[in-house]
Amino acid sequence: MKKLFPLLLKHRKVTIAIILIITIILGFQIEKLKINSDIISSLPKDDPAAVLYRAIGEKYQGSSIGIIILESKNLYSYKTLSDIAKITEIVQNTNGVQSVTSITSIINIKSDEVGIEIGNLVDPYNIPQTSEELKKLKEVVESNQMYNGAIVSKDGKSTIIMFTIDSGVNQEKVGMEIKDKIGASHIDQNIHYGGLPMMMQELSSIIFTDMLWLIPIVVIILLLILFLSFKSFKAAILPLITVGIATIWTLGIMGLFGFEISMIGGIIPVILFAVGSAYAIHVVNHITENIQENYFEGIITSLKFLLLPVFLSSLTTVFGFLSFIFGSYLTMIKEFGAFCALGTFFSFLLAILFIPAIVSFFPITPQKEHKKESFLSKYLLKPLSILISKHPKFILLFWGALVTLGVIGTFQIDRSTNLAAFFKKDSQTRISEITLQEKFGGSAPVYIIFKGDIQDPKVLLKMKDFSNFLKKNPFITNTTSVADLVEQMNNGMGEGLHIPNDRAKIEQLWFLLEGQEIMNQLVSEDLNEAIIQSRFASSSTKETQKFINEVEEYIALNKMENLDIQLSGMPSVYANMDKSLLNSQLSSLAIAIVLVLVLVSISLKSIKLGILGIIPILVTVIAIFGFMGFSGIALDVATVSVASIVLGIGIDYSIHTITSFNYFMQQTHNLQDAIQNTILLTGKSILINAISVGVGFSILLFAHLVPMQYMGLLIAISMIISAAGALTLLPVMLIIYNRIKIKHLKFKTNEQQN
Repeated sequence: MKKLFPLLLKHRKVTIAIILIITIILGFQIEKLKINSDIISSLPKDDPAAVLYRAIGEKYQGSSIGIIILESKNLYSYKTLSDIAKITEIVQNTNGVQSVTSITSIINIKSDEVGIEIGNLVDPYNIPQTSEELKKLKEVVESNQMYNGAIVSKDGKSTIIMFTIDSGVNQEKVGMEIKDKIGASHIDQNIHYGGLPMMMQELSSIIFTDMLWLIPIVVIILLLILFLSFKSFKAAILPLITVGIATIWTLGIMGLFGFEISMIGGIIPVILFAVGSAYAIHVVNHITENIQENYFEGIITSLKFLLLPVFLSSLTTVFGFLSFIFGSYLTMIKEFGAFCALGTFFSFLLAILFIPAIVSFFPITPQKEHKKESFLSKYLLKPLSILISKHPKFILLFWGALVTLGVIGTFQIDRSTNLAAFFKKDSQTRISEITLQEKFGGSAPVYIIFKGDIQDPKVLLKMKDFSNFLKKNPFITNTTSVADLVEQMNNGMGEGLHIPNDRAKIEQLWFLLEGQEIMNQLVSEDLNEAIIQSRFASSSTKETQKFINEVEEYIALNKMENLDIQLSGMPSVYANMDKSLLNSQLSSLAIAIVLVLVLVSISLKSIKLGILGIIPILVTVIAIFGFMGFSGIALDVATVSVASIVLGIGIDYSIHTITSFNYFMQQTHNLQDAIQNTILLTGKSILINAISVGVGFSILLFAHLVPMQYMGLLIAISMIISAAGALTLLPVMLIIYNRIKIKHLKFKTNEQQN
């Protein structure tokens, strides 16, 4: 590269032209990008929980449940029932919808003098109008567990319209179409939307909105910071143009190769601006401060000086991101790491190619040096250097206490995978989910799969027993299975609300149920498999795992010959994701530590200095884990990446500190002077860099998704802690290390003399 710099500057027009052509080509590929908020698709295709969940969806008319909540002061009125019928029809006529369940479409089994009649609870073409009819409907609903608390709230003020979506269609698109159609129908009722498809639709909208407005915010704030630093608009705008091009290249490659933007992929541009601008800042700063009589020679000299440190700085960050590829279970995190790494590399490449070519045409005049001592030097760095020299034990005690608190807090970290927890508490999606949990048993579908002879009375009794067991859980309020229908049919025949012991009797009742739409949702065509449908009403990871453990234990204790029972549904998917989060955190962090340690040791030409350099970053990671535990910030699909990102970025501060210390030690041969000079001269640039990167990430606090907000907060705090560690803990360790080294040399010298 050093040999190429003169050649590139000589042909700088060609360099700029090639970069612009690539940018235009890849820019057109961005329009191919699609947003994919399907959290299940982020699991590997062979994931057992995801495979079973998808199989149920294909066999039983879709496993992805969307829910429309309708609230009314007078639910049992002709107008409200007509509105429910209208919404039901809208959903039924939407492409991609497999089945719809509402008060006007749910099955109703009743008996009279003639026999059993099977129909809808409310006939959409003959809606009750008189007070007597409406009163009778209310009595039927309140007396039947299939309706009361299941599709109509127990307070009688709200009802739900549930629908399932075919697994082969775009669920967000179906959800949006349903919302648009209902909105256009001008139904005068209080309507909310919940369930996975509707959450995914809202999530896609949020990802798109955040990308549109977070990028301008981060650009404006970074522009302001750079302008205040350089006092030059040209010097301030160049790094942002460079990172902007790198971002276009990254997103363009994603579009070109058919990748989609996931819920964390939407923040890639913000991360690239926060991280990638640092390399361009170094190049602009050094070129403007190293102007020579021959301007071109000055640029080449700066590039030769900067190439290795800027390359190493970018490489540590790239390694931090690449650790996600090898250490993460979820594909969305792998792709996030891969494209952040690619964008970071592009930012480095453009910083050393594009900026020199541009400034060769538009020179940036450096500002006159101000002899006045800076605020940071006078009030922070100078007192800090004195504290380190006089009271190193205080520094070690402080960081030791921080590590202790961090370790304690780490064991208190919760994990979160439930999609509902990603939305703000005051968002309509979160409010809808709370309503569903409190009044209708939640929105997370639960399926208990029975494989065997479904018409066998023993199997149906086992299904009924299992349903009763499920209802004992505080987060399960209702269940639906073919056993319930057979039981109700038997009751309609006047033989009591129970499962008949006679198989022939069951087959007779079954014959009457054939052709009903609900049967396709509960039993396979060959009658060798059936499911219990339910919903889980908690977003707590601990409660979800407890529920799964209890169900699996019950299955193990209630085995029956020729019958296989399995648990599936969103709680199982969330639990699998939860395990993967913990494994991903440990794996990616371990890989990042090894990669960064090797790189730092090579760059510093010492494994011992490499270990010293990485200690402040490990302390930062422990501290930030502790902060998560004490503050209640959960480990989720976004915050799981914080530690590796911090490791990749924050290690630069240690490298700068050690490199500067070694330089001043060679110059002064005095330990205290070397430490003081390092803190005063290198400390300023470290703090400014940490603040700028931290501010860049803090833009994520304006995101609409809770995990992204926490991710931005944690990395911003981590930048300050890692910079503080590089300027306090690391210098103290360097003092101790060098004192031991000096004592060892003296001892060795004395031994040789004796």
